[in-house]
Amino acid sequence: MKKFLLLLLTAAVLHGCSSSSAPAEQPAETQPPAANEPATPAPTQPQEPAPAPEAGQEDPEPTSDMTYGNDIFQKVTVTKTGEDTFEVKGQAKVFEGVVNYVVEDGHNELAEGSFTTSAGAPEWGDFTYTLKVKKAEPNSTLLLILFEKSAKDGSRRMELIIPLPEK
Repeated sequence: MKKFLLLLLTAAVLHGCSSSSAPAEQPAETQPPAANEPATPAPTQPQEPAPAPEAGQEDPEPTSDMTYGNDIFQKVTVTKTGEDTFEVKGQAKVFEGVVNYVVEDGHNELAEGSFTTSAGAPEWGDFTYTLKVKKAEPNSTLLLILFEKSAKDGSRRMELIIPLPEK
């Protein structure tokens, strides 16, 4: 009788071990499709930067132009056209078509102002604006901050921060 119970207990343990290894095999079956999924977005990633050169076709170096955007700005590019001159192009969906901007170097506001787009919200309005700003310190990086002023309290809404190109 003892041998029979020992045999039954051993069979139950072995059955329990084999049952726990079966679920371990199931994730192995789901891993190959998961491994294939990252391969699918990889071709998508090179396609995302491709629109940036199209948006800034005038620039001879497509890698220097990047396209920026958020909920109210899209297809925004900045091209350096002179020593202290930049051309900002894009589309905006802003109240009354007014885009506000500030240029800063991380410590100081060097320029501020506004310009208008071809249409006000809810439409996307095109804009091209020439910005002139000189660095206060030669080793600083200039940041262009585009935003919409809140009609409610005048605060900045939906800031889009763009580093101005060096070349």
